[in-house]
Amino acid sequence: MLCVLVAVGYAFRGEAGRALEAVRDRTSKTEQMHAVKVTASSAGKQHPATLAVDGTTDKYWTPALPGAAEGEYLEAAFAEPVRLLDLVVHPGSSPTAEKFLTQARPSSLLITVTSKDGRTTVRTVRLADVPGGQRFHLAVSDAVRVRLTVQGVYGGRADRYLAFAEVEFFRRR
Repeated sequence: MLCVLVAVGYAFRGEAGRALEAVRDRTSKTEQMHAVKVTASSAGKQHPATLAVDGTTDKYWTPALPGAAEGEYLEAAFAEPVRLLDLVVHPGSSPTAEKFLTQARPSSLLITVTSKDGRTTVRTVRLADVPGGQRFHLAVSDAVRVRLTVQGVYGGRADRYLAFAEVEFFRRR
């Protein structure tokens, strides 16, 4: 009987570990953390990638060229592996509605989180076409890098640039 209990416990150890992490995620406080390095597939002269993580929403990153932005990406790296719980994306060029609508905004993102051992966790998220932060729960252990790849845009035109006002990262404290 003891052997059966040990075998069952061994078989479900992964599930038990995931369940414990989920409980810790929901009961722990989160804290914002900052990327130590940020890069992009391209960047406009006045709108480098660093503006997407500068702590403000009145400046923004854009790719180098206007028009279709599918495939453009923004990537952030952290100083050490973290339990990454949430990501907040502030799409557009401003939190003010009138300015928000002057540039293209991401409608769909492919989020790729890379862990310290090289494993990747991939999620597709859909953003609402409204100013302000939009929170996405990720819950990935040992995250060292996050890439946001644009899959679709709102308001895309040949004379508009895709704009990201800010990206924020939250870890478990």
